[in-house]
Amino acid sequence: MKKEELIHLKIQAAMRENLFPEDQMKYLGMKEGKHWYLVAGEHEVSVDQIEEFENVDYGTEELAE
Repeated sequence: MKKEELIHLKIQAAMRENLFPEDQMKYLGMKEGKHWYLVAGEHEVSVDQIEEFENVDYGTEELAE
């Protein structure tokens, strides 16, 4: 599996779990044979431009602060 596909799958899993709002990252679909995302509501990037993606679990207590 290519690195780009692994990153795409990680992002999709995080999106399914609603770990961040759509205005932070939104999937735009396939263009030019690549998966594209809208980051921070303004930057269109292909998955190969994303170097890494990790879920960070802050816990519900920290998010409420």
